[in-house]
Amino acid sequence: MATIGTAFRDWVLAQHVQGATPVAVDHDHIRIETATAVAEVNLYPYEDGREIAEYRISRVSDGEPVFFLHVMLDDLTRAQELFGEMVEALAGEADYRTTKILLCCTSALTTSMFAAKMNDVAKAIALDYEFTALPIGQALTASDDYAAVLLAPQAGYVRQKMAAAHPDALVFEIPGKIFGSYDAASAVRLLMHAMRETNTADVAPESLKAVRGLTDNHQVLIITLFSMRDYASLGYRIYDRGAVVSQGSVRKPKLDFRDVEDLVETLFARNPAMKDLDAIGIAVPGVTCRGVVTLENFSEEGYDLGRILARRFGIPAYLDNNCNAAAVGCYVSQEKYESLVFFRHAFGHPAGGFGTVIDGKLLKGRGNLAGEPKYYERRFAFDTDFESVVLSESGMHLLAEDVVLSAISLISPEAVYLAVDTIDDGEEFRRSLAKVLGDEYAPPVHIVNDYVERVYLGELAMAMQKLRDPYYRSLGVGMWHGIAPRAV
Repeated sequence: MATIGTAFRDWVLAQHVQGATPVAVDHDHIRIETATAVAEVNLYPYEDGREIAEYRISRVSDGEPVFFLHVMLDDLTRAQELFGEMVEALAGEADYRTTKILLCCTSALTTSMFAAKMNDVAKAIALDYEFTALPIGQALTASDDYAAVLLAPQAGYVRQKMAAAHPDALVFEIPGKIFGSYDAASAVRLLMHAMRETNTADVAPESLKAVRGLTDNHQVLIITLFSMRDYASLGYRIYDRGAVVSQGSVRKPKLDFRDVEDLVETLFARNPAMKDLDAIGIAVPGVTCRGVVTLENFSEEGYDLGRILARRFGIPAYLDNNCNAAAVGCYVSQEKYESLVFFRHAFGHPAGGFGTVIDGKLLKGRGNLAGEPKYYERRFAFDTDFESVVLSESGMHLLAEDVVLSAISLISPEAVYLAVDTIDDGEEFRRSLAKVLGDEYAPPVHIVNDYVERVYLGELAMAMQKLRDPYYRSLGVGMWHGIAPRAV
C-alpha cells in the first residue's frame, strides 16, 4: 500500500467519532457505526501504487445514502478534510428525526384527510415527513417544532401571523387547484421544492434525445451541479458519440467546487475509457464566463473551475449556467423552433433562471449575464412582499407571466418553455399571455417536466459545438488556458 494510504488509514483509526470507534473490517475497509447511521471509509488500489478513498454514509432506518464521495489519495490534508466533512454529516444523522409538517385550515376536518393522503405519499417515496392538521387557532399557539406550515387556500390570510408564530418554519399556501382536487402527490412535490430538498439532481434514466447534431465522434464528460437547501449533488454522464456509456451521482452536505475536481480525477482513475475523453462540460448555478463561475452568497466568488480542470487534465473544460444549458436542451430536442426562451423557477426559491436561443444561437450577453432575472424580478409592482410571491400559486404565475412578457417584448420567440413548479398547463398560460399580447402574438407554451434531462442534453450539445469550433478546440475555455487538445 502507498505511504499516504497507510498514513491515512492509521489516522482514521485513531480518530474518536461521535462516541463511536472506527473499526477496521479488513486492511482497506473501515466502518463507523452509530445508532442512526453507518459511515464507511474504503480504500481501493490504483496504478503506480496510488489509491482512491471512498467516503460513504447510509442511514440505518431506510438505507438511504446521505453522503457519498471519492477522492484520489494524493493529498493527505485534503483526505483528512473530507473525512471531517463526513464526520459532520454523521453527527447530523445522530440528530436526525422525522420532519414535522403542519397543515392548517379554518377547520381541521378537511385538512386532516389531506394530511393523511400526504402521509401516504411520503411513506410511498420513503420521505421522512410527518403531516398533521390543526385549525387556525390551535396552529397559532402550537408549540411543536415544525419545519413547514402549509395553509389551505381559505387560510391564506393568516400567513403573516402564522410566520410570526412559527419563525423557524417555512409558511406557504397550498395552491387552490392542488388542495381542491386532493392532489397530495403534487402537494408533497411542492413542499420538497419549497424546502429545496428534492432529488432534482439525481441522475435519471436516459430518456430525452437530441434531433440536432450530436452524432459526431467525440467522447465528452458532462457534469451537472445543483445546490439544494441541505446538500449539494453532482451528477455525471460520459457520452460517446452522443450516447450515454456511464453515469452516476455524488452527494455532499454542502457545495464545494473542489468536489468537481475530485470527481473527475476519480473517474479518470476508475474508468479506462476516460483516456479517450475529448472535453469536459459542466453545468452549474450562477454566472459563468471563460471558465469562471460566480455564485451569489457563495464563499468562493469567481472560482476559476474551467482553467483548473483544463490544466489538471489536459483537455478543454467548458462551464455553462444550468438554465442556459436547459434552453439549449430544449432547442436540440426538437426541430420546429429556431428561437425560444426557457424559464425555470422552483416554488419558494428566491430567484429564477432564464435561457434564450435566437436563430439557433444561445444569447449570453455582456459577461454572460443574460438569463439572470433576479436583478429585476423584485422590482415588479407586486401587491405583497416578494417572499410571499414565490410561496403562492398566484404569485408564481404572476412572476412567470411578467418575466415571459418581458422576454417576448424584446425577443418575440417562437415558443416558450416553462419549468415553474406551480404551472402545469401550457395552453392555459398561453391564454393568460394572449390577454396582454393578443392571440396572434402569444407563442406556444411547453411545460418542461424533465429539467435535469434538458440540462444534460444542452450541456452536451454546447460542449460538442465548442469542440467543433477551432477557436474553442485550440484554446479550451478562454484565451489564457493554452491547452492543446488531442487530434480527433
